[in-house]
Amino acid sequence: MAVSFVARKCTQCAGKLKYIKEKKLWQCLYCGAEIEREETYDGLFTIKNVVRQSLLDTAYRRLDSAEKNIIECEKIDSRYIGTLIAKIAFEMISVITPGACDPNNTKNIFSQLKKNYEQLREVSTTVSDEEEALYDFFEESDIFATLLLVYDSLNDVARRDFVANLIDAEDIYSKAANTNLLTYSIKNSKFEMADKVLNNTNNLDNLSALVEVLNKYPDNDNKANNIDKLLGTGEIKGENKTIIENYLSSSDDSVKTKSCVLVSALTSGMKLGTELIIHTILSKADAEQVQAVLPCMCKSRLNDEDTLRILSFAYECGNYNIATIVLNCLKESEQYVLLPAKYIISMLSQTTYSAEEKVALLKLSFEFKIENKSFESIVSNYLCFNSDDIQTRKAILDCLFDRATTFPTSLVETYVLKCSSDGERKPDIIKQMFDKGLNTTFFNDLLSRYMSATTDSQEVKIAVIDTLTMIGLKIDPSAFADYICESNDEVQNKINFIGKMIRNGAQIRSDTANLYLEKTKPEDFSSELFATIFTPVSSFSAKAIENYILRFREREAVKAQNAKTILDLSPNVVTNITCQISHLNNSISCNLLQAYLLQTEDSQTVAFDIVNNLINGQRIKINEEMRVSGTPMKLKKYVVANKSNLSEATNAICEKYKVYSMIF
Repeated sequence: MAVSFVARKCTQCAGKLKYIKEKKLWQCLYCGAEIEREETYDGLFTIKNVVRQSLLDTAYRRLDSAEKNIIECEKIDSRYIGTLIAKIAFEMISVITPGACDPNNTKNIFSQLKKNYEQLREVSTTVSDEEEALYDFFEESDIFATLLLVYDSLNDVARRDFVANLIDAEDIYSKAANTNLLTYSIKNSKFEMADKVLNNTNNLDNLSALVEVLNKYPDNDNKANNIDKLLGTGEIKGENKTIIENYLSSSDDSVKTKSCVLVSALTSGMKLGTELIIHTILSKADAEQVQAVLPCMCKSRLNDEDTLRILSFAYECGNYNIATIVLNCLKESEQYVLLPAKYIISMLSQTTYSAEEKVALLKLSFEFKIENKSFESIVSNYLCFNSDDIQTRKAILDCLFDRATTFPTSLVETYVLKCSSDGERKPDIIKQMFDKGLNTTFFNDLLSRYMSATTDSQEVKIAVIDTLTMIGLKIDPSAFADYICESNDEVQNKINFIGKMIRNGAQIRSDTANLYLEKTKPEDFSSELFATIFTPVSSFSAKAIENYILRFREREAVKAQNAKTILDLSPNVVTNITCQISHLNNSISCNLLQAYLLQTEDSQTVAFDIVNNLINGQRIKINEEMRVSGTPMKLKKYVVANKSNLSEATNAICEKYKVYSMIF
């Protein structure tokens, strides 16, 4: 026997009431009073059952059955409020459900719907006692969920809010009703109701619900939990992955929420694009989020392309913790990884990592397979082109050198000749490379080429040369001669270097002493260095002889003898040597003896010995004709005219060889 209720407002404060289904009573939303309603029997049990069944059929979209029950209601009482409600619900659902009615008949159904709704409002614009009694007769929330959609579509707020209080969102079995209720609750920000609907995944179109939640549910923890429930049903298959991919690409949700959604999708078996995941999530995620996502990506065997893209992200992300998480995940998942050199080179070039972090990432990288050529490329690039500070380079190079077994000849040469990044540590690094057992015969010209290099400071260069020398490298004769004659090194350093080179087997070229005399400035001449490089097979040019005898300050004890030796080793006819000198503001062209006589600053003893050798040993004539500022003139005439301005040694020589004599 059906019943209806009399009161609709709180008897204590006239406040709005909420129906408590479990207690079969109403509770005031304002004062909390619980009110039992007075029941009256209405005698409409049969038609209510038919209305109830029609509405249930409509909720489950059994529209043919619903229509038959409506006809039955009309037979019993066409003016009954339940009959109107059943017809309105049927007509509304028919027109909004795709394929439920003939499109050509839609307009007619809308017209009938409008007419029936006007009749309902003629009965009451709000929920009447009779209507309330009808709703109390219904037990299924499927019916109330359907009526909620209908009244909301009709913008009947009073009836919509009334039936909303009667819905138990977790007790709906019609997928269509659940789907409609979910849409309504999210649209109207009734998220507690939406969460209850989403708990009922067994009676929900989970795919459409997923789309609704992804696109319209607010960004919070509940959103991620709800999506996880939907994906966990197993009903949403891999072919639906574009729904997730579109969400990841276009949604403004936080990375945290997106990460949770991604994990749920991957866990459910979806295979999402690696590039998309990296671009939309991993590149923006923190370490904790990456730690959650990566194992899900690696749980199945990755193809080579996906593995390389993940590796690229790890080494280029600039975050040590994230890079470590990615590499460890790949290692623990036992993915096959052949590590390309370019990824490690990229990581080592970044300034966001500390030296300790770079070393740690290097060591972790070495746990993967790296081809020898790739490793050589890594070492070469870092050694010769990386711009880290010296201390960072030391830590990295120590790590690389620990793994290296040898170094390519071209790498060693490039580093020695062109790289200055390690400053005063360069000699130590060179020694470390050669300590790997490099064959020194492959570097025959390295020292020679380095001697002329300008890469390093003078101090570093001296140390590098010393290191290469100790290693056993020697200089080729040509470069050796260039170093001796043209280097700006200190004389003692040159002498020491020459000794080391000779001990290493280097040979001084026979013309080195001659080149030294030709190229050295008078103020840079070193008697000790000249003695070091002089060999019995040396030969001397006219320019070398002229420089030594006329311009170089030599030790008293050796100059005369050296001059004699040099003259004796000259392949030229000494008497043919013509010298150009400046004397007493005159430009003079004369022979070697005359030039020495006029310009010597040697002691008389040395001067006498040299002149004697030039006259008696080399047969040079002392009084040959000279040209003084273009004028031909005998030496005697010139010295007699300038006797008072000549040096003591010059006058002494002239006296000794009777230049001033009348009979000369």
